[in-house]
Amino acid sequence: MALNMKDIKRKIASVKKTQQITKAMKMVAAAKLRKTQEAALQFRPYINRLEQVISYSLESSSHMDHPLLLFKDVKTVDIIVLTSDRGLCGAFNHNVLKEVDKLIEDKLSGKNVNLTLIGRFANNYFKFKGIAPKYTYSDILKDKVDFTVSSEIMEKIIDDFVGDETDEVYIVYNKFVNVLVQKVVVKRVMPVSFGETVSKDNVQENFLFEPDKSSVLDDLLPKYVKINLYDSMLESLAGEYAARMTAMDAATNNANEMIKNLTLEFNKARQAAITKELIEITTSIEAMKQ
Repeated sequence: MALNMKDIKRKIASVKKTQQITKAMKMVAAAKLRKTQEAALQFRPYINRLEQVISYSLESSSHMDHPLLLFKDVKTVDIIVLTSDRGLCGAFNHNVLKEVDKLIEDKLSGKNVNLTLIGRFANNYFKFKGIAPKYTYSDILKDKVDFTVSSEIMEKIIDDFVGDETDEVYIVYNKFVNVLVQKVVVKRVMPVSFGETVSKDNVQENFLFEPDKSSVLDDLLPKYVKINLYDSMLESLAGEYAARMTAMDAATNNANEMIKNLTLEFNKARQAAITKELIEITTSIEAMKQ
């Protein structure tokens, strides 16, 4: 059913108001992205260097019986899921949740899986599926990431791993690549291992350990595990703002297209109304002549 001119004008006004909102949200997301992106990028060299130091220390150490290094017969697995608390960020949350489902169904099939959910979307999704999480957190990923909060979360999971309540721990999150791309990452954080993923370039081989290598590793390994969650939260928050900025930019462009189409429809309706009036006037004149 064709809309009349009044309805079209009302619809154009409504779309313009929506466009103002999407523009404002895009600007807010862009401003927040600059801060979180800088924090995430600046933290990458730190965690990479820490991995190099720990990896070298383990290669030259006999201290391989640390609880965080022990591989177990995997029966119970913990998965930390990072999503956002707010929507309007495209497929950002959907991609993470889809990867979690795939991980559980494929790689962890037959295992007992416990979920630690960070973000409202993860909480709502698994609540809808009827899956009760082990730990749940909301409203902790906002304008910045608090290392104290991430450490407290990871401390509980470390205790569960050391206490043999869980055998492996994974983090699933969106890694910030650039403004247009966020890559879903599945990272195993416990037991700690590096394999060939850590570059040995520029690693000095004359480290001096005080008081001794075992004591240093005892201190670094728990910190490294906690830092992994902090790093994942930084990357996830930067990816969230980037995804929201991109989504709001697309919504603004779509609103522009809608306004153009509605304006064209309005002009056609107005022309049709003018033509109809002219026909009626001409018909009336001809009738009066007769």
